[in-house]
Amino acid sequence: MCRFSSLRKETQYLLTPRIVRNGSNDGRVKPPNIVLVITDQQNIDAISAYKKHFADKAYACHNLHTPHLDRMVSDGFSFLQSHSANPVSCPARASLFTGHWSIENGVTYNNIGIDKTIPNLAEWLSKKSEYRCYYAGKWHAGGQWNYPETDGPRKIPGFETIPVSEYGLGAHTDAQVSMAVKSFILNDKQPTPFFVVAGLMNPHDICYWIPALQGKTLTNPAHVDILQDDYPPLPPNLNYDFAEPAQLADTRQRMDGAWWQNYLSDYHRMVEMVDMEIGRILDAVDARGGDTVVIFTSDHGEGHARHARVQKWHPYEESVKVPLIFYCPGYIRAGEDTKTLVSGIDVFPTICQMAGVDPPESVNGKSLLKYITGVGAAPKRDHIIVEFMHTGRVVRNAKYKYVKMYIFSGQPDAPFVRRDNNLPAAFVPGKQSEYKVDPALQLFDMENDPWETVNLACDPAYAQIIKQMEKLLSRWEDSVKPGFHFDRN
Repeated sequence: MCRFSSLRKETQYLLTPRIVRNGSNDGRVKPPNIVLVITDQQNIDAISAYKKHFADKAYACHNLHTPHLDRMVSDGFSFLQSHSANPVSCPARASLFTGHWSIENGVTYNNIGIDKTIPNLAEWLSKKSEYRCYYAGKWHAGGQWNYPETDGPRKIPGFETIPVSEYGLGAHTDAQVSMAVKSFILNDKQPTPFFVVAGLMNPHDICYWIPALQGKTLTNPAHVDILQDDYPPLPPNLNYDFAEPAQLADTRQRMDGAWWQNYLSDYHRMVEMVDMEIGRILDAVDARGGDTVVIFTSDHGEGHARHARVQKWHPYEESVKVPLIFYCPGYIRAGEDTKTLVSGIDVFPTICQMAGVDPPESVNGKSLLKYITGVGAAPKRDHIIVEFMHTGRVVRNAKYKYVKMYIFSGQPDAPFVRRDNNLPAAFVPGKQSEYKVDPALQLFDMENDPWETVNLACDPAYAQIIKQMEKLLSRWEDSVKPGFHFDRN
């Protein structure tokens, strides 16, 4: 139980707890310490406590055990309609740390640095509050490097670096990250609050299945078949037949039977490995007696054999949906929300309000703090936008998901902002009518077809729904303000 009680009115620090830090109490309302834990490539259903929400045995929650994340679910607040802003590492993380869409912060692809004119969360907190900001582990939002250094061009602006190895495999570095963050949390005695990020790598290690495929079809080997009865079931959408944009159709993998199941089993073990590291961090937070909030999320999901895919990038649920859990008993209420549409861009304004500061006016996200502390309603939002693969767009409302992709034209005078690799990165607002569109549009009924097996876009009965989704997308396209000033990183 927390050693503070949440305030039920706005004060100098909006909705922040009254904390007794280091045995002293000067009577001021003080904001909590904040620990942001980010895993890499974790499906929203890859938490064993979510079995009641994902009944099909093919969902990951039935095939793994995550006691520490289960603790967060039990005693914290979870969002079950949580979406990555852009389901690949750099774009997802850049949106998380800026509160801006990818085309606004400039990170539309991996290994591109954040627009120098847009502050990241640590820069903003350092400027506007007393927070001391620290980073340990994978960053991957500052150009062609993953792990920050303590100084020089690979130091993250606004953060002090807690050094760990940069080997790049979760199996090697995650324990270093969790133990370093644990030690910091247990030993920090400063009167001012801290904001610490633990950038964990797993279950991203599953990506190293891909080079072994080399475009080949893998059929069931005898030594894998022997263990097949113990393997997780295949998803019902492994084999499907509907129209996809050309870029999506090219990313399907060719594996048969037990190879897929072996792949799934390996992924589940990697989730369990990173759950153990999260447990170390939670234990350290709990040992402080309740002056610290933990936020858990992931940058994007994992193909998980669904739609015959591995890794990320895709507009399907397996890539787009990610966990989002807030934990601090006594301040964050316990509960689960299965309907509110939330996005990675909401983390920035939520942390700002938790810290008692206003976010930049240009931030797109919505603060979730009043809702998760029980003093306000869920933020009003009838749809969300997800970007993917440079020029892919997803519009999601309570019932439907609409997917549209603009075609890379390759022409120097095309209405796209370009990077030095000559790939179109974003569109110019107001000129979307000039773009070439992949004819394979997609529309899914997410209430009746959660596995996304039937593309309704070609059915005339849904023409009006598509028209409504296009209107929402056009409104968003007209509102964004692309920013591509990259020389900081």
